[in-house]
Amino acid sequence: MLTFRFAEPDDADLIAPMLRRNDALEVIRAGHGHILPAMRRSVEESRQGGMAGLFLDDKQPVALFGVAPRMDVGIPWLVGTDAINRHQKTFLRETRFWVDQWRQQHALLMNHVDARYTGAIRWLSWLGFTIGAPQPHGLDGAMFCRFEMKGFA
Repeated sequence: MLTFRFAEPDDADLIAPMLRRNDALEVIRAGHGHILPAMRRSVEESRQGGMAGLFLDDKQPVALFGVAPRMDVGIPWLVGTDAINRHQKTFLRETRFWVDQWRQQHALLMNHVDARYTGAIRWLSWLGFTIGAPQPHGLDGAMFCRFEMKGFA
């Protein structure tokens, strides 16, 4: 059963060794540095005026996610493990719930996704994000697509 709790920076230590390959590659290709410090930073930034959460299955991490505030823009992010596949319906329902919550607090939700990560792009589209054309954005000109959604704030 998928459960939720608010995340702490140390939760990055729990999930980092279990990340899906494409999630780890996206963090690296984005140029955020080493995976663990980048994830800790994301949690810390999200907890300061935003939100960071952790999905668990029997106390094992499934996904670490959040939204970091930048003025009236929310920067949503998520990294996960292969356990997401065992909880697809609940995962989809829960992530849609959080996106709806974030739209109440931010005029715009926006971030970038690795253009090669088709699974993430499909999920973001399903959530209702508009996906832009690939453009150089990451490490060594790695191609990323901007994704965005207007909020209600």
